[in-house]
Amino acid sequence: DIHVNVGRLINFLMEWRSTKPTLFERILDLSYAMAEEGFWWEKDLHFMAAWLQDLVAVGYRQPRLMSLEIDRPRAAIGHGDKQEFVPKKLPSVHLGVEEIGEVSTEIGNLIKWRKHFGDVVLIVHCTGPVDRTALEWRLLYGRIFRAVVILSEQGNSDLAVESSNFAHAYKYLPKVFDRFAGAEGFVFLQDYMVLNYWNLLDADKSKLWITNKVKESWSDVPLRGNNNEWFMNQGNMVKKAVDGFPVHHQANYKRSIGEDKIIHCSSEIFYIPRRYTGDFSYLVKVIGNLDIHHTIAVPMLFLAMDVPSNFEPKALGKLAYRTNLPSNTTFSAIYTPEVHAVYPMKVQNEIDFVNLIRVMASGDPFLLELV
Repeated sequence: DIHVNVGRLINFLMEWRSTKPTLFERILDLSYAMAEEGFWWEKDLHFMAAWLQDLVAVGYRQPRLMSLEIDRPRAAIGHGDKQEFVPKKLPSVHLGVEEIGEVSTEIGNLIKWRKHFGDVVLIVHCTGPVDRTALEWRLLYGRIFRAVVILSEQGNSDLAVESSNFAHAYKYLPKVFDRFAGAEGFVFLQDYMVLNYWNLLDADKSKLWITNKVKESWSDVPLRGNNNEWFMNQGNMVKKAVDGFPVHHQANYKRSIGEDKIIHCSSEIFYIPRRYTGDFSYLVKVIGNLDIHHTIAVPMLFLAMDVPSNFEPKALGKLAYRTNLPSNTTFSAIYTPEVHAVYPMKVQNEIDFVNLIRVMASGDPFLLELV
């Protein structure tokens, strides 16, 4: 079960080195090492050896191996490395079957999406069981984003899943910001919210993104005359936190919301650009041990960092946000590729993931390569 041992496999592959002089010898060297570590069985070695024999039988010539110092520090990216390359629509032939130009178009789209989000870190907070979904989320979104950080109520070191309570998920984000200090920005995504990344290429990544235009997600909660004890307690803690914010953050917040109400936002999805990460982290420190819930704290922090008129209007304004759905509702009945994100898409196991990929392929056909 590679998804169970993926953490150990990643560490093994990163540390593995070979001094064998030819490609085939290195392939066999790696195969033996994987078998010794328990990742492969004897039959896998036989398959690998048979495959290499087939290559020799059809006249395949081994390429010369480049001299590469893997452990040497990487050179800085130069101007030439940032040029855009778009593949031409040229048909290719595999085993006598001619492909059409659509494949090259799909690869071109993938390159375009990767270029747009390739320096953005995605943080996925898993509600479902991570042993069934963590690797799948990395397969889905890792093609597009610089890194995919998985959080869950129950951490799992073997799967590189970090422990974070959703009620206070915002308090964990500064740790991720510090780890990826050079990233362009950070998308937070609860696993039941599916991101249609291809519809966000026009969004300004230097601005804050949040669902303040989606009435099902963002709502005012009046405090005066409110008999809901939970909201009243949250309101009192929000007031205490805001009073401790720097003056300009207090001014932003009070100009947008005043003191007689708070904002409740479901906060399953939002984006923080690098220029705001310092403010966000500082304000989280001010909140300290106050038990402000994620759905109250995130809109409070956004309104303190900037006024809503400066939020990016082209991002997260078009959501398929469904509530009170029957338990037997299928993904195809909920999903649409035309919006920025879709909720709720409850992926809890491998079968759910395959069904998700099939519906998302209407927006990104290349996803079908994953299933």
